[in-house]
Amino acid sequence: MLRLLSLAGWLLLAVAWGMSLYAYGRLPQHMALWKSLWVKDMLRAEKSLLFFIYPFAQTIAFFAIRALAKVFFLRPSEPQRNVEAAGRDMEVHERLMDLKKETVSLILIFCNLVFIHLQTSLVLLSHRLGSGVNPFYLIMLIAVLLILIPYYAIRRRLLLRTLY
Repeated sequence: MLRLLSLAGWLLLAVAWGMSLYAYGRLPQHMALWKSLWVKDMLRAEKSLLFFIYPFAQTIAFFAIRALAKVFFLRPSEPQRNVEAAGRDMEVHERLMDLKKETVSLILIFCNLVFIHLQTSLVLLSHRLGSGVNPFYLIMLIAVLLILIPYYAIRRRLLLRTLY
């Protein structure tokens, strides 16, 4: 399960780059600008490599979240001195690490979806096929990201209750 979640984050990053490279070749000579995603009046500029700001930002965010999670969130816990409890503590540690990895993978998936939505909106605006960012969808993606914080805390409490 954890491998699938981790793979999903990497796949979404690859899909975003693939979509961007494919869409760039098909963009009209005057593409929509990023400000067009948020305002009613569409701003346009000459087609340029600035189109790739979202996939670059997505890649930076992806690796930054992974690095920060590894440094601050996925650290091993303090070893226990009690030899009798060591076996049980090892199981608890492994299950908590799996929960932490699951949470980080879910965060990466939904961050990728936010960037993909922004990039897709930009492509659709450039072709005059869309009206910009879908506020409901974007708010829902951000809400899911925010819900992952209490999700982890609740799952952690339940896990610890069942193991102790």
